[in-house]
Amino acid sequence: MNKYSSKAVKTAATVGMSLAMVLSNAAPVFATDITSGICKGLDDTTDIADCGAKVYLEILSQLDGAKFTTVTLDNDMKALNKAGKKVNILEVIVDYKAELDAFAKGGDAGYTEKANITTWTNVVEGIEAYAGTGAIAAKDVKANSDLAKLVANVNGEDGAGKDFSTVTKDNYTDAKNALETLKDYKDDYGKYLGISGDDYTNDLAGAVADTYNTLKSNINDYLGVTADADLSNFVLAYDAILQNDLKEKATDLTKTVSKDTGAKTIKAIIGSSEDELDAIALNNKTQLKNRMKLITDHDDYDRFKDEDAVIAILDAYQELIDNIGANSDVLKSDEYNEYIKTKISNVKKDNKVSVRDFVKTFTTGTAKEKAEALADVLNSEQWEILKAAKEEVMDSIYTMETRKVGNYYVDKSDYTSTSTTSQRNTFKNAFPEYLYTLVDNEEGLFGYDLVAEHMDKVVKALEAVTTDIAKLTPANIKATDKALLEAAEDAIYELVDGDYADNLTSAQKRTARQADTKITNLREAFDNLGTTNVAGWYSMGNGNWGYNNEDGTPAAYKWVASGSDWYMIKDGKMLRNTWLATDGGRWYYLDNAGKMVTNQSVDGCWINSYGVYMSPSYNG
Repeated sequence: MNKYSSKAVKTAATVGMSLAMVLSNAAPVFATDITSGICKGLDDTTDIADCGAKVYLEILSQLDGAKFTTVTLDNDMKALNKAGKKVNILEVIVDYKAELDAFAKGGDAGYTEKANITTWTNVVEGIEAYAGTGAIAAKDVKANSDLAKLVANVNGEDGAGKDFSTVTKDNYTDAKNALETLKDYKDDYGKYLGISGDDYTNDLAGAVADTYNTLKSNINDYLGVTADADLSNFVLAYDAILQNDLKEKATDLTKTVSKDTGAKTIKAIIGSSEDELDAIALNNKTQLKNRMKLITDHDDYDRFKDEDAVIAILDAYQELIDNIGANSDVLKSDEYNEYIKTKISNVKKDNKVSVRDFVKTFTTGTAKEKAEALADVLNSEQWEILKAAKEEVMDSIYTMETRKVGNYYVDKSDYTSTSTTSQRNTFKNAFPEYLYTLVDNEEGLFGYDLVAEHMDKVVKALEAVTTDIAKLTPANIKATDKALLEAAEDAIYELVDGDYADNLTSAQKRTARQADTKITNLREAFDNLGTTNVAGWYSMGNGNWGYNNEDGTPAAYKWVASGSDWYMIKDGKMLRNTWLATDGGRWYYLDNAGKMVTNQSVDGCWINSYGVYMSPSYNG
C-alpha cells in the first residue's frame, strides 16, 4: 500500500485540498484549530462558517462604526488571531480569510456582510500579492516578492537584475512601468499600510514610500537631461510636419530641419523608414490622431513632453479634432433644431412652415433681391432663430470672407477645413445660397448681411419707441428731450406704416400701438412748452407747477423763494412730498404744496427753523 494513508486523502477531500498538495507536503489549509482565538468555544473544527460569523462580528465591534478605510497596520483596532494573540485587524482578516469566505458563501450572510467581507479580503490579498505572503504580520517586505525585487533594483543591489538606481534611455520604459505599478499599489493600499504624505510608521509602509520617491526622482533626473540640440530637432521636425498638415500637403522627410552644417533630416529625427509622409485631411479624426500618436510614440517624447513647444504642437492637432467634433455637434444643437423644426406663419402663403423652409421660398430675382425680400417680412422671433443658426451652424461649416482688391471686394469664402462632406451637404440643403452669396462688392456684403442690417434697424426702432423714452412723460418732458422725441416719431412711423411694419410679432405690434399713443401725447406736451416758455411759474395741472429761467428755459436745479417760503425746482418742475438731500449733506422736506417745511417733525424727524433736519429728538 502507498505510504500516504487513506486518512490523508480523506482529509484532503474534506477540507478542499488537492491530493497533489498533500503529496507535496503542502501545509494544510486549517493548520490551527478554529476553536481557538476568536472562535474559542466552538465544538466542531469543520464549522468554519460559524467561526467566520464570529470573526465578522468581532471586526465590526473593533471598527465601532468607523469605516474600514480607517484601518492601518499600526492602529489600535485589534482582535485575537488563531493563536490567541491580539493582532491588528488586517492580520486577523489574513488569519481568518477562509472562515470569513465560508460565512460569506453560506446562507446566513446578507448582502452587506458579503460586500464587507469581499472588500476586507481583497485589501489583504492585494497588499500581500505585491509585498509577499506574511507581509502584513511582519509589517515588512517579504523576500522574493515583487516589491522586494523592485526595492533591490532601485537600490542597485548586486544580482537584483534590472538596475534602476540610474535611469537611462535603455531602462527608462521598464522603470516607468515599474513606477506606475508601484504608484497604483501606493494609491490603493497606502492608507492601510500607514502612509500619509511622506510620513509612515512601519517598515512595509517605509519601503513603499521610499522606493516610490527614489524611483520617481531617478526618472525625473533622466527626463530632466534634455539636450538643447535634441529638443530643437524634435520640435523643428514635428512643427514642419504640422505646417504641411495644415495646408493638407505631404511632407518631404528627406529635408533637413535647418540650414546648419550637419543638420539632421526629418526622417532621421522621427525615425521613419519612408522618404515622404502622406498628406492628411483636416476633417479626418483618425488621421489627425495618428499624427499625434507619431509624436507621443517617439522614444524621446517623455523627455520633452512638458516643453511648451511640444505641448503647442499637440494642442494644434487636438484643436483640429475638437473642431470636427464641434461641427458634428452643431447639427444636433438646439439652434439647428429650432431652425429646421420651429413652425412660423408664412406670409407668402396662408400656412405654417419651419424657418428653414421659409427662407428657402424666396426664389425670384438676384441673390440681393431675395435677401431684401426676406428682410422685408422676417419678424423678430424668426430673425433670432435664423441668427442663432447662422452663428452656431453656418459659421462652423462655412466661412464668409472677402478680400478687397482695388475699390471692390472679392469673395474668398469657403468651407471650413474641418467640415466633412456630409456636413457640407447638410449645410447646402439647409441654407439657401443667396444668404452666403456676395451681393454688394462695393461694401463687401453677403445676402445674410443685408438681412442683418435691416433687422438691426428694426430692433433699434423698437428701442426708440420703448426703452429710449421710457422715463419721458407729458409732465416731465423738456426742451432737451427733442432729439429723443423726434427719433421716436421717425421710428413709430416705420414700425406702424413704413418699412418695418411686417417685421413685428403680434406682441410687438401691440407695443407699437401703445407707443404711438404715448408719442402723440409727448409731442403735444413738448409743443406746449413753447406756450409756457415764459420766465417764472406756470401750472402743469394736477397740482404740479413748473418754473422757467428768465430766458424761458426750464430751471435745472434751484431754490426759488415766494414770499417767506422756499421751493425746490428740479428739471423745470417743483418737487412735492419728498425729502431732499443737498450736496452739503443737509436734508430738507418739501410738503404737498412744494413748500420747504420748518419747525416741525416729519416721519419722526425734527426739522429746524431753517428747514434742516436735525435729529429725531432735537426740537429746538
